[in-house]
Amino acid sequence: MFLPGLISAQALTPVWLELGPDDALLARVVVEMNSSCPELRADAHPLPMHVREPIPEGLKPLCQAVVPPATRSLRWGRHALKLPRTPRRVVVIGDTGCRVKAGQLQACEDPALWPFAAVSAQVAERRPDLVIHVGDYLYREGPCPAFARGCGGPHGDTWDAWNADFFAPARKALPVAPWIFARGNHENCLRSYRGWFYYLDPRPFSETCSEYTAPYVARSGTLRLGVVDSASTQDVPTTQPAQIPIYAQQLRTLSGRADWIVDHHPFWGYTSNNFKLAPTQLTLGPAWEQARPEGIRLVLSGHVHLFEFLAFESGRPDQIIAGDSGTELDSGLTLDRSGNSVVGVRVKAGEVNMSFGLTELDRESSGWTLTLRTATGLSRLSCNIPDSGTAACAGRP
Repeated sequence: MFLPGLISAQALTPVWLELGPDDALLARVVVEMNSSCPELRADAHPLPMHVREPIPEGLKPLCQAVVPPATRSLRWGRHALKLPRTPRRVVVIGDTGCRVKAGQLQACEDPALWPFAAVSAQVAERRPDLVIHVGDYLYREGPCPAFARGCGGPHGDTWDAWNADFFAPARKALPVAPWIFARGNHENCLRSYRGWFYYLDPRPFSETCSEYTAPYVARSGTLRLGVVDSASTQDVPTTQPAQIPIYAQQLRTLSGRADWIVDHHPFWGYTSNNFKLAPTQLTLGPAWEQARPEGIRLVLSGHVHLFEFLAFESGRPDQIIAGDSGTELDSGLTLDRSGNSVVGVRVKAGEVNMSFGLTELDRESSGWTLTLRTATGLSRLSCNIPDSGTAACAGRP
């Protein structure tokens, strides 16, 4: 847990660890001034942190250290940071910010209507070995109108808004385990890309926005996670067919190199269009059919503001949609999607849940057990995801 009294008063966040490409492990913290980077202790030796340059206007400085590969112990003051290992427990969250844009006004000051801080506390409570955020961090895109109540505060691609929407409510979860961050459409080049590339992207920082960044493989022990930047893909009906070969080529680079894919937009899934069943989008699914990458068992995504789990009859990995961790929820889908088809392939096990929470994946001897938990930690749904064979779910509310 983040204990400010034990650490330099210049730290605005706890130190967190982040998995990057080429087995990189990064330690990061946001500080008040660029002269106040803390020092970590790696195997009892000093590990200085340095400011990530250049610092974008309106953002607070980020300090970073590359953790040596053979490190066995890492400390921030009196806080021991959990190093990567083959995970027994993974927690997945996504779509966490409070929506304030034009007529879409979420009550950011009401923890029942924007419960990301409670979800973050549950992440810490579950003591995972790895935390995955599937994207969309900053939803405070405009000012709260004068006539509205409960949605006030900062907005735009600034430190104050990033802190209000992500860092402050995430403070309990950030130091508990290494993280993987995916880029969402709210971090695309028309939105909050500066904060994304400066604070969360694991690669060297450039002030220029890239619509497409290269996929990479992050490792947590023996678990290999292919991270795909889907920020620029478009939903139906504005899907752009020219993007399909771009993502197909990206997926080919992950073939045989990744066990799971982490991205923002679902490859397959449902959304409610005027309460009629509709596919989420038609870019990544067709790209998959072109590329047919090998060895991928699971796809972790967000974007649709609810929970979905879909297991297919053949030829596709299971799909988890974990867009349920804070942003105002979607509605209009029935709970059991078994027997439906998504772009031509029948769903053998399919579940939808429209409540705030997190997705927990626990490793068993021959697969994973998925538990959907509410913002207060209650179990709402359980699925068995075997290493081979078809997944099955039980226990809908």
